[in-house]
Amino acid sequence: MSKNISASGGKTILITGGAGFIGSHLCEKYLKQGHRVICLDNLQTTSSTKNIDHLLSNRNFKFVKHDIIKPIKFKEPIDWIFNLACSGSYTAYQYDPIHTTKTNTVGAINMLELARKNNSRIMQFSTSEIYGDPLVEKQSESYNGNVNPLGPRACYDEGKRCAETLFMDYYREYGVDIKIIRIFNTYGPKMDINDGRAMTNFIVNALAGKEVVIYGDGSYTRSFQYIDDLLSGIDLMMNKDGFTGPVNLGNPGEITMLDLANKIIDKVRSKSKIVMQEKPTDDPKRRCPDISLAKEKLGWEPKISLVEGLERTIGYFKTIELPEKRVLAFTIKYYPDFGPAEQAVADLARTMPDTEFHIITGRFKKNLLKFEKINNTYIYRLGLGSKLDKYILALGGAFVAKRLNKKYNFKFIWSVMSSYGAIAALFFKMFTKNILLLLIFSQSEIRQRGTFKARLAALIYKIALKSADSVYLSDISLERNLKLIEPNVDFFVRQDNQKSFVNQVRYAYAKLLNQQEKKLQRPK
Repeated sequence: MSKNISASGGKTILITGGAGFIGSHLCEKYLKQGHRVICLDNLQTTSSTKNIDHLLSNRNFKFVKHDIIKPIKFKEPIDWIFNLACSGSYTAYQYDPIHTTKTNTVGAINMLELARKNNSRIMQFSTSEIYGDPLVEKQSESYNGNVNPLGPRACYDEGKRCAETLFMDYYREYGVDIKIIRIFNTYGPKMDINDGRAMTNFIVNALAGKEVVIYGDGSYTRSFQYIDDLLSGIDLMMNKDGFTGPVNLGNPGEITMLDLANKIIDKVRSKSKIVMQEKPTDDPKRRCPDISLAKEKLGWEPKISLVEGLERTIGYFKTIELPEKRVLAFTIKYYPDFGPAEQAVADLARTMPDTEFHIITGRFKKNLLKFEKINNTYIYRLGLGSKLDKYILALGGAFVAKRLNKKYNFKFIWSVMSSYGAIAALFFKMFTKNILLLLIFSQSEIRQRGTFKARLAALIYKIALKSADSVYLSDISLERNLKLIEPNVDFFVRQDNQKSFVNQVRYAYAKLLNQQEKKLQRPK
């Protein structure tokens, strides 16, 4: 029978965000070294404990499901704290930008207070994103950055900058033993297959023989370090006395996105084609660390080449099941007639060419085909080509969906909210209990109340809202009206920036592909 290691000289280590990609590797590392590890994670990003399941039986490992924006106490003294909470994937942190900011501010304060009370050494996992879209070729720790504080990425970029400020203020005001590292792009086994990052997207699509999408013209650069090199730098920094940082941990070997995509396609021996899409808002043109300080203070530099790291990472992805990316959507009308909500579906389909969009809609015009395929969009039109087709959609849409689902096994359905499309979606959800429903409301959906038609619509909305797992609004003014219909629903407001909204929905889709539970994980 093994002894409790904290009583035999080992440290008690708290790792927030410990169920994620980097955090789970850290848990493994310090357990192997003989320490006691407490993993704290709200599972917002991973949806499950899959990365740490193999550690749960270890008596020196403890998992606590908790969100760090809420304070937490431990009976046992904590020696080291690693604060990794907050996903670095843009689709994840833009999903709930306010919570992202809270994690990096309120959550950071809670962890600093815990360190202060326990006299713990605490490390903040900062990011190269604090440099924004840099105006210098290589980013050193003395560079103050070029960040847009008002853009859709600011919740993460500015949140991480504020976290660094808080760490330095706790160091100056209270003498808290802090460490700050700035992590550049890192890859390796256990990366979330649906995190939306270039490395995972390129590998997954190349393995599946699908189009490899590059956002921008392919000239943007990144520098990628393998996970083992990062873990080495983290450990050296945490054990270094008299040096708070910040310090860059990254690989200075710079590569363009186009070169990376071609390199991965060649290694996989894939027939995938490369396609270019419009770049996201505030996406940095360059990302390359100056690691002179890490060499000087820590004696650290990356050892694993991109070629070797890619071989290991591709080998890992070959061992896991690749997701089939398909969306089933109900709309009252679709191509060639687009309303604002239907246009959102079309925009999303264009930005996700590796995903199939199956659209069940009304026909309304006799010259339109009952089935039509346009790129990655499959359009199924119901009806005879008249105004009555909306009723045929409501009554028959679920049966068409049921037939398609036997072939494609959809993970979730998306109802671009209209009373007739919603009825079809709800009937289909009754047939398929384990499918999740995403709704979108626009201003045109909310009509004056009082008429029979309006009361009937309100009843349909109430049932739909109760059945939905995620509800998006075109603007905040709709929330009050819909709260009157169904008060116990959380509404997510569609951001003005179209790219931000696309990222929100993309993240919801990625979550559904990975999740183990039946409800979309979202912090309360």
